[in-house]
Amino acid sequence: MDIETCINYLEYVSRECDKYLKDNQVTDDELVNLIIEFERFQDQTRKSELPVEIKNKILEIKLNYSIKGVERGNWYLMAAFLTFGSWAIFIHMRKQSNRKQALNLLKFDASRLSSFIKFNY
Repeated sequence: MDIETCINYLEYVSRECDKYLKDNQVTDDELVNLIIEFERFQDQTRKSELPVEIKNKILEIKLNYSIKGVERGNWYLMAAFLTFGSWAIFIHMRKQSNRKQALNLLKFDASRLSSFIKFNY
């Protein structure tokens, strides 16, 4: 992998994040696929001949998002019944917020690093 390929990939990640954020609905599948793809990019970066500084900056990007299913036990059903379903809406909105936050962070890091590489290499 060369520097130009690295820049192109980081810009691609930023565009993909924009695309997912525009429709205001980020699914777990979209986010997880992008995270898996970015982790593959980090693996390729480790094996590449890129300068050590660039490698370190790419490997520093951490994606802190994990899929946690909502455990729907008796408490969940009782809460949903008592709140007329607003509890489920709250959980959905919270998950969307976490997904959007993860994508915004990835987009920011990718675009920042892309600019850094362009100006310094």
